[in-house]
Amino acid sequence: MDNAKKVRRVVTGHDADGRSVIVFNDVHDYKRRIQIWTTEGSPADNAGEATDAALRETRLEAPPQGSLFWLVELLPSSELAPGAVEETAERLAKEGAVAHGDRRPGMHTTRTIDYMVVLDGEVTLLLDEGEVTLHKYDTVVQRGTAHHWENRGAEPARLAFVLLDAHPLS
Repeated sequence: MDNAKKVRRVVTGHDADGRSVIVFNDVHDYKRRIQIWTTEGSPADNAGEATDAALRETRLEAPPQGSLFWLVELLPSSELAPGAVEETAERLAKEGAVAHGDRRPGMHTTRTIDYMVVLDGEVTLLLDEGEVTLHKYDTVVQRGTAHHWENRGAEPARLAFVLLDAHPLS
């Protein structure tokens, strides 16, 4: 894995006079999952003192009527330690995902609509029926379906996700 990859995060806000300012301008190591921002409701509240919404508890499901913005790095399956997929499935369950199906450990559903963009590499999206391999700049709108992400390539896959709260499916 290329440990030199860095992510710069710029968050804007307002000063006491209502003028636009940069509130956060920081750099993070690109790791498994970086929570860039979270909103607690819709419409989002852009007023008031800017606290770092990325420091809120990391959960797989967005807050009620809220959103999550993440960057995720998936290592190639060939580089994963034995049991890593099962450990990830346990972590997902602790964060609110519901395990689903026997096709693959880690297959899960959430009460969200997810927008995903492949930034680098390739990743395979597995569903109950079928799968699709996605490449740089491919996008997915994942609508609360049972799914699992798998990197069958030779390089890390880097993905951007926006997760929005959605009505639960019956």
